[in-house]
Amino acid sequence: MQKAKLSLIAAALLVPAFALSAYAADFVRPMPTHPIQAGPTLLGGEQPVICSPLVGKNLKAIKAEAKTVKALNPDMVEVRADYWDFIEDTDKAIEALQAIRNIIGDTPILLTVRVAEERGFKKVGQKPKFDFYKKAAALKLPNLIDVELVYGADTIKNLKKDLNGVPVVVAYHDLKGTPSSEEIANILKKEIDAGGDVAKIVVKPNSQADVLRFLNGTLEFRTKNPAYPVIASASGQEGRITRLAGGLFGIDLTFASGVKGSNPWQMPVQTVQEINKVIYPVTKK
Repeated sequence: MQKAKLSLIAAALLVPAFALSAYAADFVRPMPTHPIQAGPTLLGGEQPVICSPLVGKNLKAIKAEAKTVKALNPDMVEVRADYWDFIEDTDKAIEALQAIRNIIGDTPILLTVRVAEERGFKKVGQKPKFDFYKKAAALKLPNLIDVELVYGADTIKNLKKDLNGVPVVVAYHDLKGTPSSEEIANILKKEIDAGGDVAKIVVKPNSQADVLRFLNGTLEFRTKNPAYPVIASASGQEGRITRLAGGLFGIDLTFASGVKGSNPWQMPVQTVQEINKVIYPVTKK
């Protein structure tokens, strides 16, 4: 308990201390050389993108949540369609996604149907999931589409051919622990090799040392593979600092809660917006 308290105090001190040095030295975080323009949002710009998940289950709840989150002005929303009661009905799923687009306007959409084994809300068949992705992409509703590395490179690359040019986020989740820094960098590289335009990894640290190892792994990937944007976070209390300071270590997007997060350790959109301004001051042109 004492170590956890000290960790939180250190994290609290890190923000203002680093901010002062950032302003003084005109610091620019390590950014990808080939960022992705998603509507008005640049994934891989000077500030990490703030993405707010939508986790409503029925159409009424989905619309209400979209309106609330839109008012918070996140950089992007993640549509977690694995929460939907009707996700395996492609026509109804498209209707819901179109309703979200109508409400949020040009705010970019990251479309996700997470597999149950990697913290998805429920089990969804591959065929209805991919049929939904293909139709959504044909209608140009999402700006990014998420697919898990577990499907394998051949399946991902074949799916990508039918996604109308929509960039693909290839994702991996370790729900029990934190791999070595080298393995983290290797997993991110595998995601790119499998057809990803963006690499994503989420781990579960069990100590502060795990958090440092995780951040070293994302920074190692950014150094060796500078072209590609990265989405990454460490879960739990120990990992919360990665949702704020991860951009200093090659992470280009952080998730923040609007109405309800897809992860209990996500912080409110407004909080992350304010901290982003401090840690990542935008360079004046």
